[in-house]
Amino acid sequence: MFPLSLPYIRGGKLPYWLLFISIVSIFNSFQSYQKDLSLTKRVYNSKPQEVTNLSARTFGTWTLITSIVRLYGAYNITSPQVYQLTQFTFIIAAFHFLSEWLIFGTTKLGKGLAGPLIVSSLSLGWMWYYKDFYVF
Repeated sequence: MFPLSLPYIRGGKLPYWLLFISIVSIFNSFQSYQKDLSLTKRVYNSKPQEVTNLSARTFGTWTLITSIVRLYGAYNITSPQVYQLTQFTFIIAAFHFLSEWLIFGTTKLGKGLAGPLIVSSLSLGWMWYYKDFYVF
């Protein structure tokens, strides 16, 4: 389905970042289906009692869907539609984690929240800044 190497896009590194984030997210998604919820509870550390097997699997499914979109974004970085969909995955992720922190209080700023916030904001900024470089 996907070639072994990403298309060479004028020396850009963004497709490789998206591929890396996709692979990491796929593994994170699979861990959400395990009975051990300790990793998911690290993210939602203010109210870990609210993390259930059902919520973890739902989160894992959502993560898997975004991983697939980001994987397509890595391989189709010059497509405006795929580029925008990939950007939206980071917007939605940032919204989710920020709202869980600032509105719902299920997480607090720390190791569990820092990773998703850094990845979503870095990726979104990178994609916004370099859009004209990739999309033509």
